Amino acid sequence: MSAPVFYIADPDLQQVRVGQEIPLAGTEGRHAVSVLRVNIGEVVELVDGRGLRVHGTVVSLSGKENLWVRVAKVQIEPVAPLRITVVQALPKGEHGELAIDLLTQVGVDVIVPWAAGRSITKWAPDRVEKARSKWQAAVTAAAKQARRARWPVLGELATTAQVVEIIAGASSGDGAAIVLHEEAITPLLEVPITDRGGASEVVLIVGPEGGIGEDERAIFRAAGAFEARLGPSVLRSSAAGAVATAVLSATRNWGRPPVGGSSL
Repeated sequence: MSAPVFYIADPDLQQVRVGQEIPLAGTEGRHAVSVLRVNIGEVVELVDGRGLRVHGTVVSLSGKENLWVRVAKVQIEPVAPLRITVVQALPKGEHGELAIDLLTQVGVDVIVPWAAGRSITKWAPDRVEKARSKWQAAVTAAAKQARRARWPVLGELATTAQVVEIIAGASSGDGAAIVLHEEAITPLLEVPITDRGGASEVVLIVGPEGGIGEDERAIFRAAGAFEARLGPSVLRSSAAGAVATAVLSATRNWGRPPVGGSSL
């Protein structure tokens, strides 16, 4: 069984060395001690969400939310050759958190919520931060479940005009912007993605349940985006981005061990 993973939001963790003892407290400590009932001598992993993975052994416990871990190994998880950003139109109801959960599990690097023209769900100005915090909580839970050391960055709510800027940036650099659409002719894997030094970037645009509006499709194409299809069936908005990410990652990112990198 894999060791449980806990998150530490401390920039000083980047300086940790083998043999040090690191405290784990607060919410994560309480989850370890009171929920998972981690005991002295058990192996755990600590991550900072920025690529650092610390392997260690629990050496002491205190109260209901405090423990100390002696560091046995420190690793930096490598950056994937293909960096994937998903612009996710706001799905309705709980499908939003489901989309974020799936995207995080399959390895997306950046997630940008998008207020698409046909989105049924709307984030009112006074509720944007609350809605976004739910998506961030979904990122955190899924990243720990997936044992990721390098977590996706959750962007701010974007307008269609801001999505156009994201597309233009990707199209002019080392990569491509791809709109997933059921009427597209080109298969996803046939979209040309520029490489430079073995690394590149792709932006995937996922529409809402009602589809991407024709006006939005037109301005995205004008900004340099390709249109591509995943297959013969039409996927839910909450699943399309994750499936597309998996397809691209299987050919570009997953030909090496998913956990590892340099040891410190």
